[in-house]
Amino acid sequence: MTSGVRLGAALFNADHSRLGEELARVEAAGLDFVHLDVFDGRLVPDLGFPPRTIEHLRPLTRLPFEVHLAAEEPLRFLPVLRDAGVDLLLLHVESVRLLYEAVFSVRDAGLRVGLVFGLGTPLELLPPVAGMLDAVLLLARVTGEGTRGASFNPMVIPRVRRARELIDQAEAGVDLQVAGGVRREHVRDLVAAGATSLALGGGIYRVPDMGAEVRAIRRTLAGEAVDVG
Repeated sequence: MTSGVRLGAALFNADHSRLGEELARVEAAGLDFVHLDVFDGRLVPDLGFPPRTIEHLRPLTRLPFEVHLAAEEPLRFLPVLRDAGVDLLLLHVESVRLLYEAVFSVRDAGLRVGLVFGLGTPLELLPPVAGMLDAVLLLARVTGEGTRGASFNPMVIPRVRRARELIDQAEAGVDLQVAGGVRREHVRDLVAAGATSLALGGGIYRVPDMGAEVRAIRRTLAGEAVDVG
């Protein structure tokens, strides 16, 4: 992993008629994890992968499965996602009434746990639970809006910087992730602000060669000159 930064594939952008082949393509491209969206159509207006689909995909790759769960009453999904083979469960702070208890429940179920902050959600909820978390995911656009043309919002960059400050103040070993419209031209600024994992969607799926684009992103992070195109 170049510069210690993990790069993941947001599988929601893949061809859903051939998900097994898409997972193989992700592995061949040298990505580090699979970002899976599970939406209930209530907290956000879109629908994501059902747990049964995740369960069927699990034997097809050794890459970690990291689930962005955007759902009301998210803990109702915990048993089926655990049984489906999820490695990391990321809960929206906007969906959880008792934050500490929710984080404890996920960890008690044997999963790694993280919190998701929507683009306009204050980060001040982070410090009290930072020491219990494995990851924090900051969204760079409104959840579910990627299919409707919404792009990366640069206001996430100072939010990454602020989240990194809060994590470091808490002396917590938290993986700081960003997802939502992230492309090659954004990665340097995000990592400079403190991000340690980037979930890539259209930026790697809507190019002719996924592997070549991933290599170009890693070279960008390493400070090498990369041709645009």
